Amino acid sequence: MNRRNGYKYPVHISSEKRRPLNRGQSAKLSNTLGIIAREHIPMPTRWTKLGEDDLLPAFDYLSLKLDIVGLDREKKDMVLDLLKNRTRNQRYKLHQHFLKHPTKEEALLDVPSELNEENWESLCAYWSDPKVQEICEVNKRNRNKLSILHNQGSRAFVTLLDELEEKEGRQLNKVEFFPPTHCTNGKWTTPDCEVKYNAMQDLQAKSIEEGSSMTPNECYDKIMGVKSGYDKGFGYGPKPPSKASSTSTRKLEIENAQLKERLGETESEVADLKARMENQEKLLNMLLAQQNMQPPNI
Repeated sequence: MNRRNGYKYPVHISSEKRRPLNRGQSAKLSNTLGIIAREHIPMPTRWTKLGEDDLLPAFDYLSLKLDIVGLDREKKDMVLDLLKNRTRNQRYKLHQHFLKHPTKEEALLDVPSELNEENWESLCAYWSDPKVQEICEVNKRNRNKLSILHNQGSRAFVTLLDELEEKEGRQLNKVEFFPPTHCTNGKWTTPDCEVKYNAMQDLQAKSIEEGSSMTPNECYDKIMGVKSGYDKGFGYGPKPPSKASSTSTRKLEIENAQLKERLGETESEVADLKARMENQEKLLNMLLAQQNMQPPNI
């Protein structure tokens, strides 16, 4: 079947990994979302600036091109998360286009083909703000300081992880997954990657020697450091829940349980009150019946 006959390319998104695990499906979804980011939604200065009406064309186009299997509210949020990432990449390219021009006025005359003048003017105004320029400069300096670089380019880590785990017939821990994503043909992407990996192995060996209960993933986190809500070195993909998020979730669960308990007590009280009212109504009817049966006074 082809698209003319109603066929749409099926894409299965893993609820656990929040991305397609199949390499072809991942690439197809990523390419489609890239087209949407460039041609079908306004380019915002920040993702939060987009409203629901702005995103409607995105899902209209997506539904024409792909069949997101089991698309519900949860998977829609996953798609939006991926679109957010593609929008960020496209905004970066537009910013580089803006920076080619010596002045804002010259940049305004060179409107990118995928944007209308109004959208481009808002972006130029944003990037011309001294506060924004200062933030951009800080971000640039921080990027230049990065010493742990992966070798996957734009490919999703979760697709490679799924392929390797299927080949091995088991789950890989973080230490095992580090070399395939940071080393190519025996050459590490940066010297620091090799240093970090050797430190992980040393810590694992020491842990076994001392009879410690540290797992490989714990050894990895110890060497790489832990950032709330982010697995360092794992690229774009599933992130561990932050402590704040876990605490908030637990608090909501407790409050929900308390509300259910109160609701149950209230329902019992209402049922008890209803039974008492019915008994009183029966008693009243009996008294009225007895009064009607008495002979009249002479």
